[in-house]
Amino acid sequence: MATTFSKAIRVMFVSLIYVAAYELMQVAVEVAAGFLGIYRQLPAGRGLMYRYDEIILSNLFLCSAIAMVLSLFLFWAMGILRERKLKDELKFENLSNTPALPAVLIAFGCRLGVSVYAVIADQVDVLRESVENSVDTSSYIVSPGKLTVYLVVTIILAPVFEEILFRGIVQTELLRGFPVPMAIFVGALFFSAAHGMLYQSLFTFFVGLLLGWSYYVTRNLFTSILIHMVFNGTTLITEVTILSGTLWLTAASVAAIALVVAGCLWMRARCPKINNGWT
Repeated sequence: MATTFSKAIRVMFVSLIYVAAYELMQVAVEVAAGFLGIYRQLPAGRGLMYRYDEIILSNLFLCSAIAMVLSLFLFWAMGILRERKLKDELKFENLSNTPALPAVLIAFGCRLGVSVYAVIADQVDVLRESVENSVDTSSYIVSPGKLTVYLVVTIILAPVFEEILFRGIVQTELLRGFPVPMAIFVGALFFSAAHGMLYQSLFTFFVGLLLGWSYYVTRNLFTSILIHMVFNGTTLITEVTILSGTLWLTAASVAAIALVVAGCLWMRARCPKINNGWT
């Protein structure tokens, strides 16, 4: 019992180190970008803090991209120190038979569910205030270059990086110390907490559960990456405004659940054999 408990504590600690390493890298890149921008653009002594915040917000997605790339190099180095090479931790079994259509169904179901959640959350004071108090980063996408960076980061880089971190590294580590359901649950908590504000954290937790389950079932990181990419990509085209009445909300909720359940059952049927190859 004591050995099991100590192993659980150890894998939690290791997972926390990896997540904290990325968060610190993000902060370091933003600070560097802010002060570099001040040095290049602002006469000394005039509105330093205001200009610092503006520079970071207007380059937030570029900073995120740089932090993700640098973090991958850091994770590679950490893996060498731990004698667990990064490429060996990530599983891509049966890559040519990736269940793409089930993954797309799950992603669309999640996105539709989030649209329903957004309507309901607008009626809850604490969630509505969470959105109102957050920074609208879209207002800083003011040029084709910034739009391109936003799309690349949101649809490609963030899904790839976050799945490598939260499923490929964190969940794999947690499976060494926890039963499967608990490992997926805790991994989803890490994923949710990393997204910051309360409004976003609630739905990313449930999305994280599905991403973790899909990675575990398929032993193929590209499956969860694909779900994540489609989910993020459809953000741009599924700002549902029609969901204003009870009937529409009910229909959308049923459709979202049906899509997710159908996708999960289809994916499970495509990957019937589950072993314990996570050591």
